[in-house]
Amino acid sequence: MTKDDKEAIAPASFQLKEINEKGGAGDAEEEDQGEPTQLKVYRRRWLMLAVVALLNNSNTMTWISLAPVDNFANGFYGEGAATWFSMVYMMMTIPVGIFSMWAGRFFGTKTAIYVAAITNCLGTAIRLSSSFVPINLRFPIGITGQAIAAIAYPFIMYLPSKVANSWFPHNQRALAVTVGAMSNPLGVLMANVIVPALVKQVDDIAYANILVFVPCLFGLALVFGGVRTGEPKIPPSFSASQEQMDFVSGLKQCFLSKQYMILFLVMGGGIGMFNCLYTIMQKLLCPSGYDNQFAGLCAALMIIGGLIGATGSSIVIDRTKMYEETMKVALGLAVVFGLIFMQLSLHDGLGLLIAVCCFLFGVLGLATYPVGLELSVECTHPVSEATATGLIVLSGQIQSVIYVTLMEKLRKCTLSADDTRNVPTDNTIAVMAFSIIAALLVIILVFFFKPVYKRLEAEKANRALAEKREEQAKKDKGLPSLDNVTQPLNA
Repeated sequence: MTKDDKEAIAPASFQLKEINEKGGAGDAEEEDQGEPTQLKVYRRRWLMLAVVALLNNSNTMTWISLAPVDNFANGFYGEGAATWFSMVYMMMTIPVGIFSMWAGRFFGTKTAIYVAAITNCLGTAIRLSSSFVPINLRFPIGITGQAIAAIAYPFIMYLPSKVANSWFPHNQRALAVTVGAMSNPLGVLMANVIVPALVKQVDDIAYANILVFVPCLFGLALVFGGVRTGEPKIPPSFSASQEQMDFVSGLKQCFLSKQYMILFLVMGGGIGMFNCLYTIMQKLLCPSGYDNQFAGLCAALMIIGGLIGATGSSIVIDRTKMYEETMKVALGLAVVFGLIFMQLSLHDGLGLLIAVCCFLFGVLGLATYPVGLELSVECTHPVSEATATGLIVLSGQIQSVIYVTLMEKLRKCTLSADDTRNVPTDNTIAVMAFSIIAALLVIILVFFFKPVYKRLEAEKANRALAEKREEQAKKDKGLPSLDNVTQPLNA
């Protein structure tokens, strides 16, 4: 018995016959001859989830760490540098994203985790070195390191859903996705709170570079020390035991699904707008007289609210499976508070109201993130989670570039009275355009999104099949049936 097997909880009290290569049940004669499939959940699933969460968190901190101190970053690296340090993530995700989805499907989860950990740590190490070179070399070395770290993000983006489906039973999947996915905005929170406290002047940017390197190094050590396999030997659920589509077939299935394409547009738009907001938060609030610390506080409140909302929504959908209802209500209300926040940001002296709206926007807006990722898998099953969720996040990155470009009419706070590099400007037109797009996305979701939960239906069908076999065995052998709906116990 292997160590993993010792860690496994005892199998469920029913058994499931093997599924054929096409994902369907074979005929009765083949089923009688096949070995039964057992369901288990492993304690190691928590280690896998911790690795994914740490990689996601540290990579996001690397991405966004200069945005809260945009003005000082420009002074250290050069004009417009802070925007480029954020934009390079979005730009790298687009070409690398498709390759990462194929590689994740072809080489497996373990390879994706190792690639993410290595590029994440290497990139931040190079960026850290830019703190100690002549000023004319700072930007080229720093942006090179940032670009290498950005390669990790496409490999990380689908891991929460992949690990949740491969390692967790159906009644823990949404919670696992939430832990893995919400470590991303938690990284935003940490960057927006810690970086402004560390960086008080231009030369302090070196402290921000050290801050992002340390967790990336720890994540690399954890991966090499603890990740030995990408998937468990015995699946935790019926859907995890099914054969998934190959990459090309999965892509076709996604793009031919009307409901998935609506989710692709709307969920991608939500991700893009959130990325845009926390990228330009300081530039959005600065022209109205709010300082870096207040901008960091608003971003922090948004994330804290999001952690609360996402945890609550994951518990609700794990118990009720009300994916569609949760998504529509939460996103609709999130846009309401988001539009209020955008309008308030145009005026000074409204700090309290702005902070409250940021918190409520976070509670409702980020609550949709894990729900949307789970919906993408439900709509496309048996497409690989790497493909289904990866395309959603890829859509988010493409739209992020569009929205950040749209909002680039914004400028930054001045470092001093004689600074001619950073000039605040009016944000009214950009805010109005942003608000209109957000409203249109919600209207599309509410009126046109009618998903079918294919993964849940497959699991129900498999349970019904197992129940039928138990009853048949009782009739044929005169033996009492086992409790065929018992789920595998948690480790």
